[in-house]
Amino acid sequence: MAPKRDLAAAKLRRQGLDPVIEGILADQEHAQKLALLSAKAGARGAAPAPPGKGGPVAAAPAPTGPPPAVVKMRAIESYNGEVSFEKGATVFVVGEPDASGMYQGVASGKAGKVPKTHLREITEELLREEREAKQKEAEAARAKEEARLKKELEEEERKIDAQLAGKGSSASAGPVTSAEVSALKKEAEAKFQADRQKLLEEEQRLKDEAARLEELMRQLDADDD
Repeated sequence: MAPKRDLAAAKLRRQGLDPVIEGILADQEHAQKLALLSAKAGARGAAPAPPGKGGPVAAAPAPTGPPPAVVKMRAIESYNGEVSFEKGATVFVVGEPDASGMYQGVASGKAGKVPKTHLREITEELLREEREAKQKEAEAARAKEEARLKKELEEEERKIDAQLAGKGSSASAGPVTSAEVSALKKEAEAKFQADRQKLLEEEQRLKDEAARLEELMRQLDADDD
């Protein structure tokens, strides 16, 4: 039977992952391998003296306990070292930090020492906070752009009204009737509404993407359930 970790990874990959999540999944698998190697090294303890010439070769002892835990962390600030990462990156750590506060970690395909002070464990609470923050950013970006479009619409309506009053900037434009003004305003309003709808759709896409990322990050732990 396939290990649960392999089944969880296969399930995630069937969802058609983007490169970022694919890289995170690869880092998790790398960290899990390091954990198994650490368990085997711990089982060996001090290396025995090599057997004499022609003597039997001792088999490597099997791990006597579970491998150290692999925990996913969020980088709360950037770091340059054996393993470099930017703020917001996902970092997998193996076991406990050493006396100097350094974990054995994996990020962006590289393994090495990473500082505990730069990391925060990725919990349900953190995933929710990150999703909500991204969704609020999407709302704020949409509102800002919508306000700009609204301002443009109001400016366009003022220009149309000025044409009706014979105050248009173009002398060749000639006077326009109230019916023409109404038609021009309807056209401007229709363009505004169409552009606004695109903004709303983009906002929803970003919100959905944030929710999807939250769920994918949660599924990385599905094999531990």
